[in-house]
Amino acid sequence: MLISICIPTYSRLEYLKQSVQSCLDQTYQNIEICVSQDPKKDGPDPDIMEWCQEQAQKLPFFTYNLNIENLGLAGNWNECVQIASGKYMIIIGDDDILMPDFIQSLVDILDSGGVDVAFSNQYFIDEKGQILHAYTQEANATYHRTNLPHGRISDAVSTVLNNSVPMSAALIRRDLLLKHNFDTSLNTPEFEVFLKIAVNGGIFVYHAEKLACYRVHSLAATSGGLTIDKLLRNVISIDVPARYQKQKYEFVSSKLIPGINMSLRRGDKALALAFMNSQYYPKNKMHIRLAQAMISALPSWAIQRIL
Repeated sequence: MLISICIPTYSRLEYLKQSVQSCLDQTYQNIEICVSQDPKKDGPDPDIMEWCQEQAQKLPFFTYNLNIENLGLAGNWNECVQIASGKYMIIIGDDDILMPDFIQSLVDILDSGGVDVAFSNQYFIDEKGQILHAYTQEANATYHRTNLPHGRISDAVSTVLNNSVPMSAALIRRDLLLKHNFDTSLNTPEFEVFLKIAVNGGIFVYHAEKLACYRVHSLAATSGGLTIDKLLRNVISIDVPARYQKQKYEFVSSKLIPGINMSLRRGDKALALAFMNSQYYPKNKMHIRLAQAMISALPSWAIQRIL
């Protein structure tokens, strides 16, 4: 079974080389590596373009795609889905690393049949590639992966709402990503897609070993701040069965106040007011809601100074 490893890239050649090398080091051989490069304002990074062209000439399973215009994070992810050809695919950052047994370990789970998403636990590493052990332990606990049972997930919707599924450590059926495009207004678009797959009966399986490394540093694609307001807008619109409403409320309400502030800073007062009037506004924070409503009535320049 062919597995596609897709790597969107922009301007980090040294990290990209490490990421690609981790793909070449996989013990599972039936893979393709698809690198999709976004250009800068003055054109594509020439070093990345030259290096990728060299790899494509040397390696028959290496595909290089250069986007005509900058598609952004989610747009480039959608482009990766288009150029991939495997039944299952993974999209990793150009600064992330896969452990040598990552693909093989998850393919062994996929062989049980009928799986839509297979994912593993992961390490968090610093700029130099050193494992951040304390951060890894804390983050995996936050994402509810520490005590997640190995094997088939009994409640996929709940697991996704716990934000337990890492994009950079998940093999996903490519046809599902063709069906559920990534929202290009988001820089964390995977949560919505995983939730749609789960709500529609998708089967998720989990490998409890840490088989991938997610790099934490200041140049990460989300380091400039999450588009949390737009993510919440999308998540609120997804219908979940009644038994998950409480968990959905907890997910949305915990992020709604900063989401409103972000909408106001963006100048999207309509979205901010919709959030304020939403059933998901935290019931014990109505005093903050009053303050946000007062701020929303101010001119844009004043909102920018306050928030």
